[in-house]
Amino acid sequence: MSKKKIRTCCLVIDASIAHAAGTLESRHPTGARCRDFLIRVRGVCHRMAWSEAISAEWNKHQSPFAAQWLVSMMNLQKLRPVKDELSEDLREAIAGHSEDQNVVAIMRKDAHLIEAALATDLRLAALDDTARGHFSRLAATFESIRGVIWVNPAIDEEQAIDWLEDGARAERSRRLKP
Repeated sequence: MSKKKIRTCCLVIDASIAHAAGTLESRHPTGARCRDFLIRVRGVCHRMAWSEAISAEWNKHQSPFAAQWLVSMMNLQKLRPVKDELSEDLREAIAGHSEDQNVVAIMRKDAHLIEAALATDLRLAALDDTARGHFSRLAATFESIRGVIWVNPAIDEEQAIDWLEDGARAERSRRLKP
């Protein structure tokens, strides 16, 4: 019996997932989905983008399960180093996107995730649908981010684990779009 070859990707995984990931005994839907998502990332042989900014967030917010998972990813050499390179174009687009400074602050807080996705395979996993909505609206005028795929593993309808097992394909429905 032959195994299906799955294309592996480098994923940007926000600390929101690390924070929410529950133990193996956890039955809370968000905790269980985030935990199962992380397990499948490792099991399907995907890699994780690892920048200083991502590392700082993970170190601050990770659950005990996520901490153990991260060590296993390090041991398996599945962390892909990514430079923290600020995109001035992205930062300017964010600043001009909204007159509401709360919206701008939300987007600035997660800009490093978009920048890491642009530097790797354009795949981002995060729980923050508010930020996803803002970046989707920004994609209407800032074309550079339109190719970013954003998945929220806590939303059952997004079928994030199936997506991982199918090679984390760049499905049009998952892209940041206006």
